[in-house]
Amino acid sequence: MDETNPAAAASRVAVECLTLWLEQDRQRAIDYIAKLEVDPSGPGPTNLIVGLLNLSSWLVLTFASAQRATSEDELREKAGVILREFLRQLSE
Repeated sequence: MDETNPAAAASRVAVECLTLWLEQDRQRAIDYIAKLEVDPSGPGPTNLIVGLLNLSSWLVLTFASAQRATSEDELREKAGVILREFLRQLSE
């Protein structure tokens, strides 16, 4: 990762991973992620996870904002609702 801001670089890689995942070629995405974990010039496993968490946080807070949450407390409350719904759907 040559970018000076490691958080931005890790988040950029997370977007690449999600883009591949959304293309429905899951095995290609898995192979790409596996290569990133060991690539000496890549973000490394910890930064890869941090980038995915940054992306996930941004997406959830964006959804919460779209539900008309305005204050920090409302954003966090709605984000919690969104995450619980996601977990509920996973368990079905």
